[in-house]
Amino acid sequence: MKKIATAVLLFLITIVFSAVPPAFAHDGPDAEDASSGDMDDMRNFLLHLKEHRGRVSSDDSQTEFRNALRTDNGVWRHGDTYVITVNKSGDGEAPSSAQSGDIIFFHAKHPAAVSGSLSGIAIFRDLIEKVETANGEAVCVQDTSRKYGNHICAVEDSDPAGFGAGVPFIQIVGFNHESNEADLSKAKDACPEFTAENLRSRGWLSADMVNDEESLVSYLEGVVEHVSEEIGNAPGQSGNDAREGVSLLRMVQLMPCWREMPWESGSIYFYIVTDTDKMFGIFNGNTPQLQDRTLRLVDDNGVEIAKRILEEVRRQDDTPNRGFLTYLWDDPTVVGDEVVCQQREPVPGPFAEDEDEEVFCEVGSPVPGRSTGTSVKRGYFIRTNFGVGETYYVVGSGIYPKSREGSSGEGGGGCAITSGSGKGTGTPAFNLFLTTAVLFLAILWGRRPGEEFLRKNGRRGD
Repeated sequence: MKKIATAVLLFLITIVFSAVPPAFAHDGPDAEDASSGDMDDMRNFLLHLKEHRGRVSSDDSQTEFRNALRTDNGVWRHGDTYVITVNKSGDGEAPSSAQSGDIIFFHAKHPAAVSGSLSGIAIFRDLIEKVETANGEAVCVQDTSRKYGNHICAVEDSDPAGFGAGVPFIQIVGFNHESNEADLSKAKDACPEFTAENLRSRGWLSADMVNDEESLVSYLEGVVEHVSEEIGNAPGQSGNDAREGVSLLRMVQLMPCWREMPWESGSIYFYIVTDTDKMFGIFNGNTPQLQDRTLRLVDDNGVEIAKRILEEVRRQDDTPNRGFLTYLWDDPTVVGDEVVCQQREPVPGPFAEDEDEEVFCEVGSPVPGRSTGTSVKRGYFIRTNFGVGETYYVVGSGIYPKSREGSSGEGGGGCAITSGSGKGTGTPAFNLFLTTAVLFLAILWGRRPGEEFLRKNGRRGD
């Protein structure tokens, strides 16, 4: 009877703990609350955001958090309620002529708006002026026209560690605008100018000159040299002792420049990802939606793209920190090879350890966990720290030597995603259930559960 009673107790514990919210749960007001509430609800949501961000310390976790700001519908983004981060004047990193709010550092709804400005919108300027004199307190304004929202709030903030540690910025919630209202003209006016002669003198190739592996290598080497120079010359730099946050801020300022010649042409563009297992996107010259998203994607041939890229650039051979990889991807010049979401649905994370939190699949956006297309791509990659600090990145580009049959106009893309289609056995609650089930049987049968099983399953999700 004692064995049965103990087993029943363990079973009840399983039920209780399965109902407890996992570690990623949020105990404060979320975007849905703010969207349907009043001014106080929006302010409380903003303060919850600031408090939560203050607990994010590592570079990877910051990128994961920015990803959550973009995708976790109902938590940090819901309908027209989302987060925008802009510069704070006097931070010493943005151009000296930039006033607070002139540069978008992060945009949860329109990633391509990064580096742009919303200062041309009157209610936005009014909000920023109020933040400037608020001494760190959250401020709110009401848009009586409701064109840009109803209750709009902002507060000064900063990252506690990692990229941009200590650099102040402004968090904004409740402000909604059309993508074309973000003014990129100032950012583009400040782009470094390169003539064909400038490029030739440096031995660099423009994107329109790339047509084979040899030219691809030359193009990407020029990209790395260019980015390294721009970061090295950024205000506040002092060699390897410089704060690495300046690197990321300078990249943000240059992003609109990198989506034009000489760095982008047709199917040739470059991207920058973190040198970590999840390979989070810092910049993508063709698909801004992949910024702050993981490159842990699998193509239709089963190639785990991030894993294979890291294997190539970390291989200790005659070309360390460099490598090629052939995989399937979206060719910007081919119609019909895209793999995108066809309907708006929550879907599980791409890998078992990510499945404890669903991400939102938006119509026309890349499918979480899958390569963006079905065209054959020959990629080349360089691992670098751009000559600053100890943070490394992987810079990549590629050519499309051929297109899969039928990729221009039929087949190849449009994978529909439905809820419930995931691999739901990876959640902490399910793992706890499995562990307790083993204990249940072990108690009844008088056996001890295997240590290896407990190690692998009892600790997942920590």
